[in-house]
Amino acid sequence: MRRSCCWKRRSPCLVTSVLLSSIIIFCNSCVVSCWSTLRPTLEPRTRKTSTTRHHRRIIHQRNSNGDDYNDTESNKASTSSSSDNEEGPSIPVRRLLLSYTLAAGTEYVLSQNFVRPGFKRLHPMQFFAALGDPQSQSGVGAEKWGVWDSDPGPRGIPLDQFYDTLSNERKVSPVGWEIDPKSFWLEEHGIWMETPRYNLPPGRYLVTGGRFRTSVLTINPEDEDGVKRWSLDGGVLYDVTHLPCRSALYYVDEGNGSPLNARREDFPVPPGAAMPEVQGCKKQDYAVLFVTGVEDV
Repeated sequence: MRRSCCWKRRSPCLVTSVLLSSIIIFCNSCVVSCWSTLRPTLEPRTRKTSTTRHHRRIIHQRNSNGDDYNDTESNKASTSSSSDNEEGPSIPVRRLLLSYTLAAGTEYVLSQNFVRPGFKRLHPMQFFAALGDPQSQSGVGAEKWGVWDSDPGPRGIPLDQFYDTLSNERKVSPVGWEIDPKSFWLEEHGIWMETPRYNLPPGRYLVTGGRFRTSVLTINPEDEDGVKRWSLDGGVLYDVTHLPCRSALYYVDEGNGSPLNARREDFPVPPGAAMPEVQGCKKQDYAVLFVTGVEDV
């Protein structure tokens, strides 16, 4: 096995990733520092304004009722004014959100530019259409998985062009992939995608969902029954799924089933949600995995 040296062969990518990560960390620190500095200076003004308003209320009561003063009413007013001045989430919540954003951004940058020893980076990045329990670390059925060698979205047919495509009985898309209205793929924006390439070759791949984890996915050779097993070296399938990318295979189950039955109001699909039904068709949802590297054999 010929192992790649990240420091020698990938030094430009590594330097880029380190610089981008440093910028993210610097921006995060600046936001937190500014908020931590400004908040103490704003809080006394709020308390002072509240206290001034409370004193004016007391003076007004004394002017209208003599020296009688209702402590209970003043306490209620003080409690009410203090509750009215409560603002937004506390600093720990803001820092937590910023930390999650930092972690996700750093993971995405590193997954795109840094390759583990023993792997070579794929350019362009590939996309796996995967089936399996989202909470499982391994499973069977990898023979039913597919792969797009490049992003299928820009190569697809938009929803508002379905009618022209089918009415003209086109057999291929404008970019050259075969059109099959009886078995078709849709993505989260309603774009008709090309069919992925099935029968993934056995091997080890670097996969990520662009969030917090990059794992090694192993596709095993098929057994005597033609079944391929898959496994991850860390995390579960959900952890390496890119949630904003949704995809499903639709195949006609009734005579009136067609891509034309896809409804515009069903798109775009929220991240992590199931793809919508299409009248007259059955569907199979697939998880989308970013494939950033493959074992360097």
